[in-house]
Amino acid sequence: MVVVHMVSSLLSYVAFLVAFVAGLLFLVQERQLKRKTMGFLFHRLPSLDALDRANFAAISAGFGLLSLGVVCGLLGVRLLLGRWWVGDPKQLLTAAVWGLYLLLWVVRLRSTLRGRRVALLSMLGFSLVLMTALGASHLLGSAHPYL
Repeated sequence: MVVVHMVSSLLSYVAFLVAFVAGLLFLVQERQLKRKTMGFLFHRLPSLDALDRANFAAISAGFGLLSLGVVCGLLGVRLLLGRWWVGDPKQLLTAAVWGLYLLLWVVRLRSTLRGRRVALLSMLGFSLVLMTALGASHLLGSAHPYL
C-alpha cells in the first residue's frame, strides 16, 4: 500500500510537471503568434491546439494518479494509526492540490476554460505541487518521510 501511494504520488507530480511545461510552451507559442514574431521556437513547437490537448492529457493522468495516491495514503494512515486524517501539513497541501486539479480538470472537461487560462492555472497548480513536495517537509515541519 505504501509503495503504491509513493509511486502514484510521484508519477502524478511528473504528470503535473508535463502539464506545466505544456502550459509554458502554449504561452510562448501564443505570444509569438500575437506579436507576429516567428522566432526560433515557433517552427519547433507544436500547435496551440496540440499543446492544449497535451496539457489536458497530463492533467488528467496526474489527477488520476494523485487520486490513487491519496486513497492509498489515507488507507495506510488508517491501518497504521487507526484514523483517516492526522492533519499533517503535507496532507493539507495535498488536499489543496487535489482540489485545484479536480476543479481544473472539470472546467477543462466541460470546455468552460481552454487555452491560455488552463495553461496559467496548470502552471499555478504545479507551484502548489512544488510547495507540497518540497516545501512542506522543509518549511512547515511535515512528518512525511519522503522528499
